Amino acid sequence: MKKSILIPVIVFAVIMVFMAGCEKKTEENKAIARRAFEEVWSQGKLDVIDEIYATDFIYHAPTGEIRGLEGFKQLVTMYRNAYPDLQFTVEDQIAEGDKVVTRWSTVGTHKGELMGIPPTGVQGSNTGGDIIRYVDGKAVEEWTSYDLLVMMQQLGCKMIPPLTETTFARVTLTQGKVDMMNENIQLYKDGVVPAAQSQNGYRGIYLLNDFKTGKAISISLWESEEDAIANEQSGFYKEQVDKFKDFLTAKPVREGYVVTVQE
Repeated sequence: MKKSILIPVIVFAVIMVFMAGCEKKTEENKAIARRAFEEVWSQGKLDVIDEIYATDFIYHAPTGEIRGLEGFKQLVTMYRNAYPDLQFTVEDQIAEGDKVVTRWSTVGTHKGELMGIPPTGVQGSNTGGDIIRYVDGKAVEEWTSYDLLVMMQQLGCKMIPPLTETTFARVTLTQGKVDMMNENIQLYKDGVVPAAQSQNGYRGIYLLNDFKTGKAISISLWESEEDAIANEQSGFYKEQVDKFKDFLTAKPVREGYVVTVQE
């Protein structure tokens, strides 16, 4: 075989061997990533962490960054204690170079304390994705992303949206019948709150009561005063106030304020 032909053949063979080696390595990394979800997170096998994670492992999550295996083991233990039946399902994986991307879903029952939140017995679910970088078959860095807001809402936590320059509070002052305060509160919970949640620009609602005098203050928060005005012009506000005509002894007083402090 002539030298001019032999050289390209050798180069091609070397490239093919290299590509085969790379493909094998990416598949091995995908298998290691799967072990993380199936054995570490779903089964709580902390000893597996020492097998598949580097000692200087760095974990990036919506709740913060963890460096080192001990901190990571504590994190896994915390979630396993909070959700004893926690199960991760690997939905999809893509690997390229030294990184593996995994799309996953999870389900578990909240039976233990989690970040100060007592057990609720609620079965929660979530979805997320992880990017894990590998060196010599061990994870050295991981970036995880999931819907923290959904998780907290499932645990009964109410997340208050950050204040804006236009956040507006509509305040309604009422004088009610003292002996009907409980009925008034129940109607507010069952009738006003669910209806308000479907309104454009709605951000939250509060009810303050004085059980001695029958006085009450209803505070609804809106993205802007324009949203609150539009809500009133639609007839929604009057409809809600009319629900309480049998509980009130005086005409409600409506006031409006720009919200300037939130804690």
